[in-house]
Amino acid sequence: MKNKIHFLHIGKNAGNQIIHLCRQLEKFNFKFIKENHKIRKIDLPKKSKYFFSIRDPITRFVSGFYSRKRKGMPKYHIEWSEHEKFAFSEFEHANDLAESLFRKDIIGQNALVAVNSISHIAMHQVDWFVKSGNLILDPPLAIIRVEKFNDDFNWFLKKLGLDKCIEDLDISNDPIVVHKNNYEKIPNLSQLAIKNLKMWYSRDIIFYDYCNNLEIN
Repeated sequence: MKNKIHFLHIGKNAGNQIIHLCRQLEKFNFKFIKENHKIRKIDLPKKSKYFFSIRDPITRFVSGFYSRKRKGMPKYHIEWSEHEKFAFSEFEHANDLAESLFRKDIIGQNALVAVNSISHIAMHQVDWFVKSGNLILDPPLAIIRVEKFNDDFNWFLKKLGLDKCIEDLDISNDPIVVHKNNYEKIPNLSQLAIKNLKMWYSRDIIFYDYCNNLEIN
C-alpha cells in the first residue's frame, strides 16, 4: 500500500493521542499501523515509511512511573509484575526513586532494581533504535516532540501533503482515549532527583538533542 505508514510507538510519548488523530486521516487514503511497544526500528519492514514521537527524558520518567503505579488505569488495568510490586512498595513517588539512584546503600540498591523493573521507565527511548540508529540514512517522515506537539504534528500533516492543520482535527481531552492523567498533586522533583535522572538517562538526553537538531525536511 503506497500510503502505509508505521508509527513506532515509544511508551509515554503521547502515542494514544497521535493514533487518535491519525485515525481521522485515514479517509485521505492513509493506513497507519500502530506498532506495539516491543517493536523496534530494526523490526520494521525495510524501506517502510515511519514516524515516531519523543519526549524530554525526565518528564517521561515521571509519567512512566505514575502510569505503572496506577496500573495503566483508567484506559487499561495491567497488574504489576512481582518486580514492579517490590518497586512500588519501596518508593511511593517518582521523586523518592530518583533521589535514591546512585546511593551506596541498600536504598540505592533497591532504587537500581526498581528503575530497571518498572515498565516504561526501564526502557530508554534510544533503545528503540538499537542497530538502526542512523536516522540520516533512513529518515522518518516526522519526529513529533511532546513539548512541541501542535507544531510538529502540523509539520507531519504537511509532509503527508495534506492542506490541514491540527486545529481541523478532533484533539481528545478524554483521559481514557489518550491515556493521560493529571500530575499536579504529586511532589515536584528535587534538584538531586533531576541531577540523578540526567545521569541515568544521559543516553536519552543525547538522543533527544540529536532528534531536535536532525534536519529531515
